Parts: sequence; structure tokens; C-alpha cells
Amino acid sequence: MGKSSDAELGVIASGTGTTMSALFQPNPQQIAAVFGVIEPPAIHLETPGFSGPLTALFIMVRDHKVDLLGVPLGAVCETYLRYLLETQEPHLESHAVAVSALCWLLERKAWMLLPVEQAEEEPEDHDILDEVEPYVQEFLPAIDSLLDLKDEREHLFFRTGEASSLYEMPFEATSVTTFDLARALERVLARAKPDTVERLDRPRRSLSEQMVVVLRALKDKALELDVLIDVEFTRSEVVWWFLALLELIRLAQARVVMEDGTVKFGKFVPFEPAE
Repeated sequence: MGKSSDAELGVIASGTGTTMSALFQPNPQQIAAVFGVIEPPAIHLETPGFSGPLTALFIMVRDHKVDLLGVPLGAVCETYLRYLLETQEPHLESHAVAVSALCWLLERKAWMLLPVEQAEEEPEDHDILDEVEPYVQEFLPAIDSLLDLKDEREHLFFRTGEASSLYEMPFEATSVTTFDLARALERVLARAKPDTVERLDRPRRSLSEQMVVVLRALKDKALELDVLIDVEFTRSEVVWWFLALLELIRLAQARVVMEDGTVKFGKFVPFEPAE
């Protein structure tokens, strides 16, 4: 949104110099650049501080060509209300744009009228240590004790413990890698049916409930994922089964093995200690 030049925003003083008359009359292109597609109605303002159209007042205040403190906005709002009562054209969008312009002018003037708090200047001879010094004396014994402990600790050496892994699987790791799991999921997803559009108010599915379903379907003999589901499945159904299996594996309630180059899932079988 470009600003108008000084030549376009000429302002002259009439009478005593208290009323500003706008020589600038914005054209449709300039109004569209400021207000958008819908322009405000042509409302002419006659106030002690400004004389001209509402659009000109808005643009001139925005470009700092008019001192808003000298324009009584009560008279501006009264002119707008009188226009609404007298006009017979129900252009609600145009009237709403005018209200937005008035709100912006009111908010801007309100900020200008807020008092500015002046920071109190401290005297040059003021020293903050004068306030801190009495309290520091009370903590000197504690400070000395902490310094002594620090000196003692510097003469001690500690043996660092072995870094533990971030996560320990509750069972022995198999030859199945994350790449194998991803490839198995991709293979089953390729055979799945597309999902149907579901209602937005449908109850959300719970992973814990899905884990119960999967746990009941697991067999002692490890099976492939599509065989384990044993029904026609959609892509989202496959994802739910896969997530539930991963969580059951993490909780040591399911196992994953690689048999003949195929990833299979089954019930968790504890490893018996070797004799």
C-alpha cells in the first residue's frame, strides 16, 4: 500500500488556521490501494479541525499530513451516523469499510492521548552497592563455606559410569531391521483398499483398544501382517495394526522374526536360558 506524495496531499489553513481543508481528492485507484475492492461511501466532513472527505482524512492521517489530535472525532462519528440516517442505499459492505476506518482513527488517537511515563532519573552519586552491602554481610559465612567446599571438590576425582543406551529392548534383538519393517508395511499397504470418507463426529479410535484386538489375533506361530489381519483391510486399518504391533513388541507382548526373507509377527515367547 503506497503512500501519497506531498503534492497530492496539499493542506491549506482557512480562517484562523485551526480548520484544515484537504485539497487532495483521492481517485478510485488510490482508494482501492488503501481500502481494497470495496470503498467507503463519499462522506464529507466539516469539523473544527478538518474539512474534506473521510477517505482523504484517513489517508492524510496515515501519511502524517494531519495532526489527529486537532481533529474532533466525535464530530466525525456524528457525521457518519447522520449519513446512515439520511441515506436510502443499504450498502452494508461500504458502510462497514467506513466503520473500520473510523475505528482505526479512534484507536490511533486513543494511543496518542495515553500519557507517557517518564523514567525517574537516579542521582549521579547513587550507588546500588550502598543498598546491597548491608545484606551481603549477613551471607558471608555461607559464602565462605561454599568456597571451602569448592576447594575440597577440586582435589577429588570421580570415576565416570558407563554410558547406558537410551533404550533397552526387553528381549534379544533379531535380524529384523527398521528397513525390513518399513518394506513389510509398504507391501501390505500396496494391497490395501482406499479409505472411505468418514463422518467428522465419528468417535476417535484408541491405540490401546487396537492393541487388545491385535494381541488376541497373535498366534504362537509367526504370521505375515496381511495374514494376521485375516479380513479385507483399508490403508488406515493396516496402519493401526502396524502401530499396535510395534507397541506390543516394545512391551514384550509380541515378537517379530524374519523367516524366508519375510517379516512375520507372533506371540512373545520368552527365551529359555541355555543349559
